[in-house]
Amino acid sequence: MLIKKLEANGNLCQMSLYSTGYLPGQSPRQREKRKQTTSEAKKRINERAQEWALTQKICANFVEMRDLFVCLTYAETPTNEGECLKVFHRKMRIELQKMGIEHTYIVVTSAHDMPDADTEVRLHHHLIMRGAKGEGMYKKLRDVIDRCWGLGTVDVRPLRQNEEFFRDTARYLLAQPTKKGARKYSCSRNLRPPNEPIRLRLPEAAAKEVEPPPGVVVINDERIDNEFGHYRYMVARIYDHKLFDAYWDKQRKIAAPDPWQRLQRRRYRPR
Repeated sequence: MLIKKLEANGNLCQMSLYSTGYLPGQSPRQREKRKQTTSEAKKRINERAQEWALTQKICANFVEMRDLFVCLTYAETPTNEGECLKVFHRKMRIELQKMGIEHTYIVVTSAHDMPDADTEVRLHHHLIMRGAKGEGMYKKLRDVIDRCWGLGTVDVRPLRQNEEFFRDTARYLLAQPTKKGARKYSCSRNLRPPNEPIRLRLPEAAAKEVEPPPGVVVINDERIDNEFGHYRYMVARIYDHKLFDAYWDKQRKIAAPDPWQRLQRRRYRPR
C-alpha cells in the first residue's frame, strides 16, 4: 500500500509517496532489516519535516518584499527577555493598528555571539513580521519598530527568499542556538495555519504512474525504489494557481468525501 501526501501553501507544493506496512512475501529477516533502515531514516525525516513545517507557515502568511525580517538586540543584558518581548509586541500591535496593519509574526530568541557586531551581542531576537507596500512604508515601519523596541539596536530588512521558497529562511531560524529546553520558535495567535495536507491510499503498482500536479514546475524530485518498497519526495513551485486549485479540490474530494455520504454508507449495509 502506498500513501500519497500532498501539501500546498503560497507558491509551494510538496508531494510525498511512500510504502506503508510490510510487502507481501517478506521474510522475518527482511522485515527486521526494514525496521533498522526505518529507524535510521526517521531522524532525517523528522528534521526535514520540522524544516518544511516552518517553511509552510512562512509561505502561508508572509510575502517577499512586503514583509520584514527583523533582528532585535539588547544594549544591556535583560533580566526578563520574555517580558521585554511582550511589551514590544503590545506596542507594535497598537502602532500597526493605527496604520491598518495586523501585527503577525514568527520569533526566535537566540543566544550566541553575532560575528558582524562591533561589540559582544549574545541574547537577541529574530522575527519575521507582517509589513505593507506603499511609498515610504518601509521607512515608516522601520521607525515604528525602532521606537517600540528602545532596548538596543534594531536591524530591519525586507523579507527575501534566496531559493524558490522561504526554505533558506526557515533553515536559518532553526539553526539558531536556543536555551536548553526552549522552543525553537513561537508565533502570534493570528498566524494562519498551513493548509491541511491531502492523503490518499494507492496500490503499490501505482508508484511509477503518479505524475506531478498540473500548474507546477518541479524543482526537486527524489525517488528511491528498493526491496523495502517505494519512496518519492517532490518539491515544486505553483505557477498557475487556477489549474492547480482545480486539481487540489478534486484530490481533496477523493480523499475526504462529503460527510453526509459517509454517514449514508455507514447506515446502508447490504446483506
